[in-house]
Amino acid sequence: MIASEIISNHLKPLNYTDTGEMALLAMHELNVNQMPVVNNGVYVGIISLEEITLLKHLNDPLLEIHTSLKRPYVHESSHLFDVMKAALEYNVRIVPVLTDNDDVYAGVISAESCLKAFSELNSIVDEGGIIELTVPLKDFSLTEIVRIIESNGVYPLACYTNIDQLNAKVNITIKTNSNELSAIIATFERYNYEINGFYHEDEYREDMKDRYDALMRFINI
Repeated sequence: MIASEIISNHLKPLNYTDTGEMALLAMHELNVNQMPVVNNGVYVGIISLEEITLLKHLNDPLLEIHTSLKRPYVHESSHLFDVMKAALEYNVRIVPVLTDNDDVYAGVISAESCLKAFSELNSIVDEGGIIELTVPLKDFSLTEIVRIIESNGVYPLACYTNIDQLNAKVNITIKTNSNELSAIIATFERYNYEINGFYHEDEYREDMKDRYDALMRFINI
């Protein structure tokens, strides 16, 4: 999934010539605390509510703010993972998107739309069970993990890894297309994988729904 598939045009950018008062009114109407800024159509960066308060007078233009604005962005052909990386790296809740050819501002991707796209990309909404396991980094083989799962007549739908450099281990979360996990778990144990947990569809879906709802409430604060 790429940026152009989840981009939104609902958040019109501020102009560098807009006053602080205009920016505050726009943020209030849209219920946001961050907005993109352009200068003669050229993307400048993201301005926050806190940065607007740096103006000596609210009728001064935004260009009077003497600070470097954060400048996260991706291009229309950028992958969803690049969008998430930019959001995390700059600690922002919107990521502006620029056109591939001429870097013209095209829109933004919000944290909410990014999460929804990620859930679709990683088969979170598909039926199936979840297995969490750990293996020493030196023994990690995605090919072997897939082979073990498929040898039990089940298919992996998604796989997430987190490398623990301190302990030289890899923590792995696997989404499968089956709720019957006992045979797969037994096979992993025979190959000395450490099983951290497993979840059947109903309990996992309910847990994910609770976490997603909580995250959405946080994003909308």
